[in-house]
Amino acid sequence: MSSAQNYTPPPADAVVLFAGTDASEWVQRSSGDPCRWRIIDGAMEVVPGTGDIVTKRRFRDFELHLEFWLPLMADKTGQARANSGLYLQGLYEIQILDSYNNETYPLGVCAALYNQVAPSQNAALPPEQWQTYHVFFRAPKFDAEGNRVQDGAVTLLWNGVKVHDETPITVPTGGHLDHSPSEPGPIMLQDHGNKIRFRNIWIRPL
Repeated sequence: MSSAQNYTPPPADAVVLFAGTDASEWVQRSSGDPCRWRIIDGAMEVVPGTGDIVTKRRFRDFELHLEFWLPLMADKTGQARANSGLYLQGLYEIQILDSYNNETYPLGVCAALYNQVAPSQNAALPPEQWQTYHVFFRAPKFDAEGNRVQDGAVTLLWNGVKVHDETPITVPTGGHLDHSPSEPGPIMLQDHGNKIRFRNIWIRPL
């Protein structure tokens, strides 16, 4: 596993959420306790059964970079193969899944806005290689009375391939946090029972 593969250094003005040794920017979703995932080889690895993790900081509009590594689970198929998720604003899941030669329903593939919009193409690399998500997110906008005046949108580059281009976001996906879309929200990473690894996570509020 090459440590340099697909690595994009954070820009000087980025907020670094995980740089390889310190998970203090993250807490457990359910309790707010310190992150219980383990750090191994410069990455943060899901400890199955410990639960989702969220950032302490909250964001609205942003550019986000994240690198993920999926274990080889050749005995599994579909949604059972290296499943996790990246939640924007704590509300909108970008699916993480081993979609390399692995068939599943179109709205559940890797890089889907889960159960809502499929990616324009499959840019998956084989498991046990580092992959990248580079996200540009615009949260929905509301007026003073709480009425939605503009939908949210997401642009996603998956391994350098643009698979969402200003894809509209109208309602939260399943499994989201219970908070208003009019408020800033955390970044959330999902414990779906698989040992997914994450590294080099940084964000630039826009």
